[in-house]
Amino acid sequence: MKMNRYLVFLTVISMCFIRNVFCASAANVAQLTQDLLTNYDKRVRPLVDQSRAVQLDISFNLCGINSVDEVAEKLITTGFIQVMWTDELLTWTPASKNQISYIFLKQNDIWKPDLVLKNGFQKFKEMGGDFYYVNVGSDGMVQWKPYEVFETRCSMDITRFPYDKQTCEITFIVWSYVSIEVSILKSSGGLVFFEYEENSVWTVESTKETIKNAGAESELTFTLNLKRKPQYYVLNMIIPVICLGILSLLVFIIPADAGEKMGYSVTVLLSFAVFLTMISAELPVNSESTSFLSFYLILQMVIGASILVITAIQLRLHHRKNTFGIAKFFIYIVKLEQILRCRKSCCSPKNITNIEPMDGNDDNKDKVSNDLDIDWSDVTSAIDFLCFWIFLLGNTILTIFLFAYLTSG
Repeated sequence: MKMNRYLVFLTVISMCFIRNVFCASAANVAQLTQDLLTNYDKRVRPLVDQSRAVQLDISFNLCGINSVDEVAEKLITTGFIQVMWTDELLTWTPASKNQISYIFLKQNDIWKPDLVLKNGFQKFKEMGGDFYYVNVGSDGMVQWKPYEVFETRCSMDITRFPYDKQTCEITFIVWSYVSIEVSILKSSGGLVFFEYEENSVWTVESTKETIKNAGAESELTFTLNLKRKPQYYVLNMIIPVICLGILSLLVFIIPADAGEKMGYSVTVLLSFAVFLTMISAELPVNSESTSFLSFYLILQMVIGASILVITAIQLRLHHRKNTFGIAKFFIYIVKLEQILRCRKSCCSPKNITNIEPMDGNDDNKDKVSNDLDIDWSDVTSAIDFLCFWIFLLGNTILTIFLFAYLTSG
C-alpha cells in the first residue's frame, strides 16, 4: 500500500514538471499576472534600452488557398502568422514563482507590433482580435498567432490560360514604427504548410521569403508561385471547341444536291456561337493580357462564318445554268482538283486529244471532247474538295500551335 502511494506521488510530481508548473495554483498565476502588468505601459516598446530595435521573428503558416479571382485579380488564402519577440519588461524567475515558466495574456494587455497586411483587398486593419491570447515565457519571449482569411491583390497574366502560372505576394508591414525601432529578422520558420489542404484548381510550385528593413519601412513578403491545373478546362472547353471546328468542315462533304448543305452550315455556326457565349463567361477577363485561347475561339468563329459564306456562294454557282460561260478562274480550280485527285490530268489534255479513233469514225473524238467539258457541278465539287483540305490543314496547324504555345511556358 505504501509503495502504491509512493508511485502516485511520483506520478503527480512528474506531471507537474512536464507541464513546467510545480503544482502552481490559480492564485499563483493570478498573482504573477498582476505583478507583471503592474506599472506596465503597453504604449512603450518592451525594451530596457530604447535605443535598440525590437526584433520580430515572423513565419507564415498556410492552411489553404481558397480561390484565385482572375477578374478581380485577388488571391484568397487561409492561415495564420506566428510572430515572436522578446519583451524585456515581462520577465521573471520561475524558481521564485512556483516554477511557472509561461503564462497566457490577452493580446491587448501588452505591447505588440502594429503589423498589418500591406497589399490587402479589404479595409486596412490590425491583425488579431480581442479574443486572442499571447504566450509569454519567463525569459520574456512572446508568441502571437493571429489567424486570418487573407485577401491580397495579385496581378494576373492569363496569356497562357489554362496552362498559366501566377506569382502572388502576401506582404506584412510594421505600420507605425520605423526599421530602427522595430525590425524583422530572417524568419526561423518561413512559409510553413500547416495542415495544408490542396486546392482543386491551383498547386503551389515554390515559395520565397523577402525581408526589407530600409528607412521607414520594415516589411516581410511571402511569394507564392502558383500553377493552374488545366484538366477541367481542356475537357470542358478546348476539346468541345476542336470538335465543333471539325464538324464545321463536314459541310464540304455533303453534296450540293442533297439540299441540307446550307442548313447544316447554319446549324453548326449557331451551335458554335451558343457554345462560345457559354464558355466566354468562364474565361478570365483582363485588359492588360488577353488569353491566347480567346484568340483561338475568335478564329474558329471566323472560320465558321467563312465556311457559311463559301457554302452560300457555292450553292449559287451550283444552280447556275450551263448556258452561262465558266470563267477561267473556276476552270483552274477544277483542273487543280483533278490534279490533286490524279484524275484525267495525270496525262495532259494535249495527249488525250491526239488519240486517234480505233474504228475510223468520230465517236471517240466526241467522247474525249465530252470528258473535257466542265459544268458548274464540277466547279462546286472542286470547291468542296479544295476547301475541305485547306480548312482542315489550317485548323490542324492552328490547334497544334495553340497547344504548343500554351504548354511551352
